[in-house]
Amino acid sequence: MDYSENIALGANAFESHDMVLLDDSGPCLFLAFMLSKPWLDARSQALGRNFRFPSPRIPIHPALRQACWRVLDLILALDTPRDAVDEEVGLLLEAAIQASTEQVDVPPPAAMGPTLDHRLRKAIAHMREHVAEKTTVDDIAAKVGLSRAHFFALFRDQLNATPQVFWSAVRVEEAMRRVSEGLPLTDVALDLGFSAPGNFSRFFKEHTGVSPSIFRRAVRAPLPNTVTGIPR
Repeated sequence: MDYSENIALGANAFESHDMVLLDDSGPCLFLAFMLSKPWLDARSQALGRNFRFPSPRIPIHPALRQACWRVLDLILALDTPRDAVDEEVGLLLEAAIQASTEQVDVPPPAAMGPTLDHRLRKAIAHMREHVAEKTTVDDIAAKVGLSRAHFFALFRDQLNATPQVFWSAVRVEEAMRRVSEGLPLTDVALDLGFSAPGNFSRFFKEHTGVSPSIFRRAVRAPLPNTVTGIPR
């Protein structure tokens, strides 16, 4: 989903997401929060409501924008008590969840169907079949008979992503599946082509917000078949 100065992105726990700067024409400031489950559970119990985003699309109306600046001001003020920051973040989260209910007509994720170019389907299948191999975007483009420029254009136009972002999502998808199945983390790291378990842990946390071990403990149900939005 595209975000902008007026549209924020809300991702619930363990939902696939990437934050990529789409326009580098000028400076920007990201205000991002990764909220711990105990904090969310305590907040939910205290207020008697569920803290989940019904839609990833959050319109940033004036009141929500002001709430963002209040939180930022508190964070930058080094002498602000932690409780005060937590309280303001809670209010901001409530406002963001409410805003995400205002417009829920978000287009569904692209599906692996007739509208998806056959070369793109072939490229995605290749990524999944060779997820543990060290390869480049240029290599994959060549295997499906596309130039680098055309390859990037197809991903942009049909999946609203770059090949690199999608490639990372494929690796995260496979990592989540293997970790949730209880396989040893060292084995998962080496099987997916990482030179060391620490590199795998950093990659996993960078893309999911939690470490592989915490993710494994938190999984209580079977994972969906895909986190990229493209069925296998």
